[in-house]
Amino acid sequence: MFPFPPVVRSFLFSLFERAWLRAALCFCLCTAVCASCSVDRHMEKKAGELMARMDAVPDWRQLPRKEISWHQALAMMMERNIDLKKSEQSLKTTKRSVVNVFTQIIPGVNLDWMLTKELSDLARVTASDVEYNTNILFNMPSLTQIPFDYYSAKAAVYTAEKTLEMKKRELVARLYQQVLSYRNAQISYNNQLSSLPYDDDGVQKKKLDLERERNLNEISQGFAVLLGNMDARWLVNPETMPRLDWGRYRAASRQLDLLVVTMVAMELEASRLQVLNAKLKFFPSVDINFYSPTLFSSTGGTYGGFFAGAGDMKVNMSLREELDTRLTSWFQYKSAKESHELLQREVVMELQRRRIKIAALLESRRRFELWQGVLMKEIAFKESRLSVSGDEYLEQRKDIRKMYADLDNEASKNAEVEAALIMEYGWLK
Repeated sequence: MFPFPPVVRSFLFSLFERAWLRAALCFCLCTAVCASCSVDRHMEKKAGELMARMDAVPDWRQLPRKEISWHQALAMMMERNIDLKKSEQSLKTTKRSVVNVFTQIIPGVNLDWMLTKELSDLARVTASDVEYNTNILFNMPSLTQIPFDYYSAKAAVYTAEKTLEMKKRELVARLYQQVLSYRNAQISYNNQLSSLPYDDDGVQKKKLDLERERNLNEISQGFAVLLGNMDARWLVNPETMPRLDWGRYRAASRQLDLLVVTMVAMELEASRLQVLNAKLKFFPSVDINFYSPTLFSSTGGTYGGFFAGAGDMKVNMSLREELDTRLTSWFQYKSAKESHELLQREVVMELQRRRIKIAALLESRRRFELWQGVLMKEIAFKESRLSVSGDEYLEQRKDIRKMYADLDNEASKNAEVEAALIMEYGWLK
């Protein structure tokens, strides 16, 4: 068959082997290069599509400015806010996890298809060359673990529900603060407009109008993010916002809010579950395994499977105890327990600090109301006073502008205070 001497034949086979290795290496390199080029082309295409999509979006400054009511803004925010949708999606995921605790008990079915054939005979493939199997798989979790997994999943659902409720409260507080920013911007503009000198030739008013337009654009962007809608430069009419009863907040501050305490309690519960999970490792586990023959198989034209008889169906139950000879489980349990004890002390201190913070917020708001009343009376007095000279008039206008600027700054800080109180106790009216 080989007329060459053994040495020549060995040399030829060596050459063929090296040539085959080089060809295989070149194939792998070409495949890698092509894959890289494919990724580059794909990402360039996607980036181009995104840029084309953004080109179709109108310029923010060209969008119409629309003023809506508080209730319209609230409904739009609850419908389209991105952060809120993420919280709702997280809640759906945790609910699916509860179902998954039981669906993992359902057996799975695998469909396997195999073809074994020499490369030279690939053109002549028959049904007898194909082998396929249908197998059933049982993956039963430990019976001692199922109750813990179910309770953990239900606790995760409860936490997600309370987190969603807290997210809604947070968004309402942010919307309230944004509306106050819009109202304060309007008041500031009117105050500065009234404080313009009588001899202004329009230059100062033009600067004031440009500054007002810039502020309104920033406020509109804040509204658009909260509403989850950038189809217009949204503004919310402050006159449509319900008035809050701050007396109810003072009454509610006598104790911490139930939702806030519940969130802290769930943090403690999660820590307790970690301790319990570590403790379960010291108990024996009950395992159940099922073994079954192939449901259906076909090899070389010969059929077989489960229909041949159910005598091969077996169940294996075992009680397994893992001895902690290396103290791994013990150390995990001790660490979880120590962390839980520290967290118990930490949350009490945190709730106490929260109570102090709430009292400080209410006091800050009370002082702002007193200071605002005094300052407005002083401004009214200065504006009603007649100046005896031009210098006195200029100095008076300067003082009034400064007082209005101070009022704007303090009003912005007070808006943050009121939003923080809404975050703590919700919308009380």
